[in-house]
Amino acid sequence: MAHSLKPFYLPPLPCSGNEVRGAELLKELQASDLDDLSSANALLQKLNTRLRYRLIYLASTTSTQDVARDLAERGAPEGTVVVAELMTAGRGRRGRRWHAGPGGLWLTIVLRPPPAHFQLLSLLPALAVVRALERSLGIKAEVKWPNDVLIGGRKLCGILAEASFAGDRGYLLLGLGVNVNNELPPELGSRAVSLREVLGRRVPRLPLLIAILLEFDSLYSSLLRGEAEDVLAELRRRMSTLGRRVRAVMPDGVVEGLAVGLARDGSLLLKLSDGSLLPLRVGDVIHLR
Repeated sequence: MAHSLKPFYLPPLPCSGNEVRGAELLKELQASDLDDLSSANALLQKLNTRLRYRLIYLASTTSTQDVARDLAERGAPEGTVVVAELMTAGRGRRGRRWHAGPGGLWLTIVLRPPPAHFQLLSLLPALAVVRALERSLGIKAEVKWPNDVLIGGRKLCGILAEASFAGDRGYLLLGLGVNVNNELPPELGSRAVSLREVLGRRVPRLPLLIAILLEFDSLYSSLLRGEAEDVLAELRRRMSTLGRRVRAVMPDGVVEGLAVGLARDGSLLLKLSDGSLLPLRVGDVIHLR
């Protein structure tokens, strides 16, 4: 059954001819099953994005992150995307289990960027999701450092970034899990949310997937053009963590402080009780107020 998604937005793309291709894509979307993720690859090939997306669709897998890692190790090019209808062993940061049943968006993007960009790049998927939600569905969401997406303080999307620095074959894996129409476990009811709950209806996933990938392509292109400050400025505007007191759980301990800014590499700057600044590069943060 076909669905409608109004309004639907395609971000401007830098390559000539994309205005025509974008219009063609919208026509195809309107005529297709908008929840059929298996058709995404054919649609993405019609756009001249900087990332030459090649999407691999799986009905089920243990984890898109594991499949993407295997492909990356075997030389898969940048822009390879693994998307699955469900994951039986999905995971989040710090090895936490990620519930990834039917109806959500579960995917991993393979990148091969300069290592200097790895830290900041791990924040871009969350910003891409926030942009796509606002522009395609009219939903206001926020980024919680380092890379969660919240709606009304509840988690809609989580990101898992994993990197390998094996010489010329180095790669960065960016895993995204977006709660769309999937059922959430009862124990997560107060902490997580789905788009279906927010809007009171099922949300077609195909246009949303394409919108997220196009927004990510736009942000990645900006970063590679040397426009990191513009990306950081938008992150700062959309990040709910800044200005809050937080508890940071790091591999080597726990610290509390006031989140006062983002460093150029995407690290969170914490002002501690003694007035010193601590750049937080890895870890989880809990909003205290």
